[in-house]
Amino acid sequence: MESQHQTQLEHEYDVVVVGAGPAGCTAAIFASQLGLRTILLEARSVPKDKICGDAVAGKCIPILKELGLLEKIKAGPHGYSTGVIFSSPKGDIVNITFNPPGAAQKTDGYVVRRKVFDEYLYRRVEESTAETRLQFKVANLLTENGTVVGVRGRGYGSEVDETYRAKVVIGADGYKSIVARETGTYERHPDHYVQALRQYWEGIEGLSEAIEVHFVNDIIPGYFWIFPLEDGKANVGLGMMDRDIQARNIDLRELLAKAIANPLFQKRFANAKPLERPVQWDLPLGSKRRKMYGNGFMLAGDAAGLIDPFTGEGVGGAMHSGKMAAYAAKEAIDAADVSEAFLKRYDDRFWAYLGHELMLSHRLQQIGRKKWLLNWVLGKAARSEYVRDQISGMLANVIPKKTLASPLFYLKILFG
Repeated sequence: MESQHQTQLEHEYDVVVVGAGPAGCTAAIFASQLGLRTILLEARSVPKDKICGDAVAGKCIPILKELGLLEKIKAGPHGYSTGVIFSSPKGDIVNITFNPPGAAQKTDGYVVRRKVFDEYLYRRVEESTAETRLQFKVANLLTENGTVVGVRGRGYGSEVDETYRAKVVIGADGYKSIVARETGTYERHPDHYVQALRQYWEGIEGLSEAIEVHFVNDIIPGYFWIFPLEDGKANVGLGMMDRDIQARNIDLRELLAKAIANPLFQKRFANAKPLERPVQWDLPLGSKRRKMYGNGFMLAGDAAGLIDPFTGEGVGGAMHSGKMAAYAAKEAIDAADVSEAFLKRYDDRFWAYLGHELMLSHRLQQIGRKKWLLNWVLGKAARSEYVRDQISGMLANVIPKKTLASPLFYLKILFG
């Protein structure tokens, strides 16, 4: 054992993953399965809460099956979502199923508290050959000749610096990512950031097997959500663009209280009680293609800014980016080429796979900023089975990406 009296301890791996959320855990599992000597570093202990809407979207399901975790989720505490209920500012209600005509299989989703979901993933890392280190805070990166070659930090309560050298570093350390900051890829643009508020409740009336997204007059251009959890509990919250909050000096806690007191929801909350104080966090949206790679490193999940601009869902993008980063790391290490030019394949693959969906969500987000347009689109959906099926197809990823990229598709929905 190395002496604790040393001023610095050094370790060496093929891959160092920073952050044990969905992106980091997924990256660590797949990297270890690919035969890479991998360590996952996390600043906190496990289980840990992550402020989130808690939705586990349909695009998460294939990876959860691959990791052998879907049955665990089904057996554990969760809410079930067969669709989404939208409401417009003028009161139109639209119920969209996740199983549109043409779907090859059911694409129902789940709502799982992140304290539960993230622990499932972390324990799966422990079952792999990847090593883990909790309560280790990365302070800065190690670089040589412009290439990231590892990280430096300290364990909780320790005064000893430790370095973890690696051929590839994967930064999955959230929207405040030290990896992104140290590599100059971090940016916070108010047009591509949402601030959100979450509060757990119990006893809300009228919960169903559908997540609810409400565009309420009082909070436009924001949105209010109610997501069903286990045992009559719910995740309640709202989100609004960073630029709107700054421009109007908005207090999200006051806005949440106003939404709950709205006549549309007042009776549903009459006998309900909050289980915590509202908690706030930031959402870096995938409405802008940020650089998520460089010499010796890749970014995944919130560190790369991959959150769905319309729904605010981030777990699916995080898990897919984590898996893709692991495969790119394996290819780079096998080729003895961890250059920016080589790792660009990771960025290209991710955006080829989910880019159209993120850009579609960005368009929907823009619709959500305008009351008249929301009233028009959701009113049309309330009256038209065709429009509901098309929206369902978009949410379920049934409609081909090429179709989604065409302006004619949206014109047909709006005017067809």
